[in-house]
This record gives sequence, C-alpha cells and structure tokens, in this order.
Amino acid sequence: MAKLLVGALLKHDYSAVGQFHIKSMFLGMMHFQDKYNQDEERLQRCDIHYLTPDMRIIPFCSFNVIPEWYRDRIQKKYGITVDEWEKKNGEKLEARLYRGSLRRGKHADGCGCSSVHIEPITGT
Repeated sequence: MAKLLVGALLKHDYSAVGQFHIKSMFLGMMHFQDKYNQDEERLQRCDIHYLTPDMRIIPFCSFNVIPEWYRDRIQKKYGITVDEWEKKNGEKLEARLYRGSLRRGKHADGCGCSSVHIEPITGT
C-alpha cells in the first residue's frame, strides 16, 4: 500500500493510482436527503460528485435530492437511447455487460485476483 501511495504522490506515477483502485475498495455512505430534509451543511461536505457533460460538478447528495433540479434535466438534455448509442459506437451495449467470469474461474488481465484463492461455487 505504501509503495502505491509513494508512487502516486511523490513520483507522480499515475499508474500507481490505477493499482491503488484495483487493490482497494471505496465505501461511501451518506445521510438520506430529500426535499423535506435537505441539509445544506451536509451538501457542502458531500464527498461523492457527478461531473456533468457541461463540466459542472454536482454533489451526489444534491443531484438526487430533487430530481427535477438536476438529474432529470441532465438526463433529458444529454441522454440518448440504447439504439442511438449502439449506432454511434458501432457495437452492441449488451456485449459490454459483465458476465460473472470470475465464478467460472476466469480472471481479467491485471485484476489482482491471482493472489487470492477462491473456492468454486458447487451448489452442495
């Protein structure tokens, strides 16, 4: 862990940041807010953010508090249908779905799982 952080912070080796993300897990917890109990102080301390296509940074907590203010407007303005996305990108979206290959004993290159022993699920 220390090597990863030294590489990222002191050597500016950002591949170390990628390795850090592979070998760590982010836990984000937040107080539920809606339009009846919105807390401005909590919104200012929110540590999870959305970056919108027009480059605005919106705290997750406020993005979902009143959907009509942020989420619905952004989705309406920038969202496209699956058919439009597939035509634009020349591939089927379903081809990108995660298929649970780890349970079948297969690992993606560089996934970090090679050092972890996982018992197969046998159903017995």
